[in-house]
Amino acid sequence: MNAQARNQKPSIISGAIWSVLDNTVSQVITFIIFIILAKLLTPSIYGMLSVSLLVTQFFRNVIFDSIATSIVRMKSPTPVDYNSAFFLCFSLSVPAFLIVFFFAPFIEAYMKVPELANVIRGTGIIIVVSGLSRTHEAWLTHNMMFRPLAIRSICSISIGGAVGVVLACKGYAVTSLVVQQVVTSLISLVVLWVTTPWKPKMKISKDSIRESVGFSKHVALSNITNFANQNSDVFFITYFLGTAGAGVYSAGKRIVNTLNTVLSSALMRVSLPAFTRYKNDLNEFGKKYLQATYFTVLVTAPAFVGLSALSHDITFLLLGQKWMPSVPIMQIVSAVGFVTSIGYYNHSVMFARDKPEWQARLTLLYAISNVLVFYIFVRYGLIATALVFSIRTILLYPVSAWCALTLLNLTFRQYIREIIVPIICAGGMCIILMGMQEFTLLNESWAGIAVKITVGAISYFTLIFTITSKSRKAMILSLAGKIFKRG
Repeated sequence: MNAQARNQKPSIISGAIWSVLDNTVSQVITFIIFIILAKLLTPSIYGMLSVSLLVTQFFRNVIFDSIATSIVRMKSPTPVDYNSAFFLCFSLSVPAFLIVFFFAPFIEAYMKVPELANVIRGTGIIIVVSGLSRTHEAWLTHNMMFRPLAIRSICSISIGGAVGVVLACKGYAVTSLVVQQVVTSLISLVVLWVTTPWKPKMKISKDSIRESVGFSKHVALSNITNFANQNSDVFFITYFLGTAGAGVYSAGKRIVNTLNTVLSSALMRVSLPAFTRYKNDLNEFGKKYLQATYFTVLVTAPAFVGLSALSHDITFLLLGQKWMPSVPIMQIVSAVGFVTSIGYYNHSVMFARDKPEWQARLTLLYAISNVLVFYIFVRYGLIATALVFSIRTILLYPVSAWCALTLLNLTFRQYIREIIVPIICAGGMCIILMGMQEFTLLNESWAGIAVKITVGAISYFTLIFTITSKSRKAMILSLAGKIFKRG
């Protein structure tokens, strides 16, 4: 099975189809569950869960994702490499859980959030579960077998969400969210073990472990700083403004992150193993990188800009009046969401070209800047925090792009040529949508949103096909044809 998977023709487009389906369906289910629970629970309860998940996410990102990346970036990892990675993940997961369990009361005292320790201990179970399943995810990802991953996501999220909703309806408050997360991770573990052809064995290699640790330490440093980069805002908001503020802020970013995952994370998951196959052919690698960047910004720029323009209506209709304070956060953060989307490819290029230390230094720069600006500006409120987040994203993005372009012998002129037209067209679409806000009959109604989305899509693609070159038009039509054919 492994040899067969390796012999499959690598393609970002073909691999992304199953991955996009996985992300789309799972994110839709997750978001529906979030909407239901948001109507039953308060922002303060969601803020408490957000803080506790920071702890489990830290260990997953730093330990397990680092080890998995060391395997996925290999051209042809052996079963012994996977066995060694599994041994590392599991052997580190138990002490990590014990650290979380015994240090939870100290975190509660520092954050000044009552009952936070019990929530952290509950979600800490996910750390051990991740240690038992992350290598299976890496195996499937490297072999571009995304169907089992899709089955895993759909089953685990649906069952865990259903359990959470039932408990929330019965008044279990934050306990319902904790049980939801734990059940989701356990179902995911079972499905991965059943559906993955590879099974861990005791055949491990010291050399393989040494190589994995040697590469992972760079990735781990990158992931630590990336974790601080992505989550320092929630941490400081909770510390300075409380769990209610963290809940509102997280809700504003939640919709943006959901859209980002659906449109972009699927391609990121595919890009590293696909790019790795071209690591020794810079000319072809550069073409694939520019092509992937173009098609991603073609889709994500109008999606995120459109979300920014429709944030008020979407929040009112989906979450209700009590979540309306999250609208300005969503408007500000979503306006630059597409920058994060195309930035995923820069990270994949650095890993594929065996430059994890570049990524580590880059994310260290991001983390330091984030911690400093959030520490300074969070105390001025949620809107100030969102503005700082977006401004920092724009100002530091050229550094990330420069790293990828340098490794691929490309220029900024080539890169800008790929992304400028979709961005301009998305801006034109935004102006049209903002003008439609004057028609009050279209506001705060599903019919109004449908009309605005339709007008926005028509105006965007009209501008695209008016401005873009003939070769780009042919590429867009060719991609659309392949997607419909496979569908």
